[in-house]
Amino acid sequence: LQYQIELAIDKTTDPIAQVHQGDIYFALDLNHIFSPSLKAKLQTWKRRGTQLNFVIYDLLLQQHPEWGVKKLGEQLNVWLENVIQVADKMICISDSVALEVKDWIVKHPPQRIGLPAVSSFHLGADLQASQPSTGLPANSSDVLNHLKQRTSFISVATIEPRKGHKQMLAAAEILWAQNIDINLLFVGKLGWKMKDFEKTLLQHPELNKRLIWARGVSDEYLDLLYAHSHCLLAASEGEGFGLPLIEAAQHQIPILARNLAVFNEVAGKHAMYFDGLDAQSLATAMQQWLELAKLNQHPSSQGMPFLNWQQSAEQLLK
Repeated sequence: LQYQIELAIDKTTDPIAQVHQGDIYFALDLNHIFSPSLKAKLQTWKRRGTQLNFVIYDLLLQQHPEWGVKKLGEQLNVWLENVIQVADKMICISDSVALEVKDWIVKHPPQRIGLPAVSSFHLGADLQASQPSTGLPANSSDVLNHLKQRTSFISVATIEPRKGHKQMLAAAEILWAQNIDINLLFVGKLGWKMKDFEKTLLQHPELNKRLIWARGVSDEYLDLLYAHSHCLLAASEGEGFGLPLIEAAQHQIPILARNLAVFNEVAGKHAMYFDGLDAQSLATAMQQWLELAKLNQHPSSQGMPFLNWQQSAEQLLK
């Protein structure tokens, strides 16, 4: 919208829409460049009776600026402060995020009459109903056969500080040292602040043996990696929702997740949970899961409720 407004002023595109009382403005995604001109425009629309709605995905960088890039964190703070000033509704992607937003508003009260309404809905997960990407790497058959050879824990996440990759690798190293034969599969591209960890992965003696890193995978390949794995390992230290938990349930593979409020909200009794940020606490949880799995007594993801995108959209409209 910001760029459209600036272009419209230059008369190089269509004129700005004329809003009226009862119109609805819906910001589905994040525009972290929240300029003064955009704020002024939205305030004008608000005075004309337009309802302003914003989807809030998480407050992770507001709560943990060390997890991201400093400039982006600063921009997100400005964005959130401006949204709180103008929004009629802040619609969060989970109950957990909604509670965090309400707490944020109490601690950072806006200079305005009244407060935005805060509510939530759940994201959808039905990849096959969209347009999944296709294509398999040349070594896909070798990787999939490798996953069959021993119990394989899969982690699906961009490699960034909050996702728990360092703890997962250190926990796996403890198990390997105890002759507990498992695979650890990382699926995700390299993110920010993890160049040292990338070097650790690429030089690791177990790489392409019991440690596998799949980058830039298609939806088709991801589907196969899930299908050939035995347990989703969700070690993220903070999330707004947790789609990999739902993807694991769709493939009917068990879940071992950090004991986050949002993971409990998404998976409930259909996952096993662990606490602690150190390697040993996770290694102990993985070993306990392995022992329960041998007896078929681990929590099952079968029957875990989730929405498709049509249901998510209906919930959002309500």
